[in-house]
Amino acid sequence: MLRYLLPGALLLTACERVVEVDVDEGPRRLVVEARLERVLGNVSGAQAIRLSTTGSYFSNALPPAARGATVRVTDNLGNAFPFVESSTPGTYVTTALTVERGRTYTLRIDWEGQRFEGVEQTMSVTPIDSLYFEAPKPGRFSGEDGVRATIDTRDPAGEKNFYLWDQFVDGRRLLGPDSSFKLRIIAPDDAVDGKPVLGFQPYEGIDIPVGSSVVVRQVGISESTYRYYFALSDQVSADGSIFSVPPASVRGNVANRSNPRQPALGYFYVSEVSEARAVRR
Repeated sequence: MLRYLLPGALLLTACERVVEVDVDEGPRRLVVEARLERVLGNVSGAQAIRLSTTGSYFSNALPPAARGATVRVTDNLGNAFPFVESSTPGTYVTTALTVERGRTYTLRIDWEGQRFEGVEQTMSVTPIDSLYFEAPKPGRFSGEDGVRATIDTRDPAGEKNFYLWDQFVDGRRLLGPDSSFKLRIIAPDDAVDGKPVLGFQPYEGIDIPVGSSVVVRQVGISESTYRYYFALSDQVSADGSIFSVPPASVRGNVANRSNPRQPALGYFYVSEVSEARAVRR
């Protein structure tokens, strides 16, 4: 009897050991969220760029805002558009920049004695033909119950296109059904070049409740932007197994002209966007 009780007694008397982990935080880095958009059917000069900084590894707070930056965008025709910091710290806005097809835009940020620059050309997008609601289709995260936001569109023939999709439900952008799936949905047109894309459910795991208002946004992106988000999704989905990619910072396209060894994190791109809206009845 004793030999069976002894292991149990050891378990009952065991205690947790707190291990202090010393993480090298590294230098503070600028984080850029800069997407200039031309929304088909609703073209506007209102644009916003968000700047923040990296924070402490173990902090639960939102990333600190990058205050006091000088932000300007110029196009290849010499037009300049200054952005001013709004009442939201770290958010810089303008109402005068209407994105045009075929133009190249340069973002310049001066912040804390350093200059950052990124260059992108406007990427076109094909319109969403329709948005409706259907039962989930077979997929990794589709589930079996409820209905999903579903779109029809057509990919242009003879072009190499890359897409990103956003989905908003009652004004909230939703990425996935649980905390393990927080990826932006992206895709190349390799399998659908020049073909209709029917019954596509970009966010296959998100059930749409009755009465909810849904917006699906189809964004045209460049190949380099696609590769950035692909690498970012690898990092987000890494589970620490031997098959995961090694942890690393994903390098964007905003260079640090003052200190090239410390480029900004995040990305700058310029896109056409097709939006579709519907309410689930």
